[in-house]
Amino acid sequence: MAENSFKKVRSSLGFPMIELAIKSGVSTATLVGIEKYEYIPGPVVRAKLAKALGVSEATLWPDLAKAGVNDD
Repeated sequence: MAENSFKKVRSSLGFPMIELAIKSGVSTATLVGIEKYEYIPGPVVRAKLAKALGVSEATLWPDLAKAGVNDD
């Protein structure tokens, strides 16, 4: 399973889930799934979340970046 720093980064930046959902256009159900490791987002969702949080995709999913899966 790919390391998922999403929840840690979101929380450290002080983004409530609903605010991130609105800003990114990604549903809260999807965000919950990502945080619970039930869903690994594809490139479009990763890009939306990284942009909304103001960080790189590699910051949110370091294992994917190491594997060359990242589309930054």
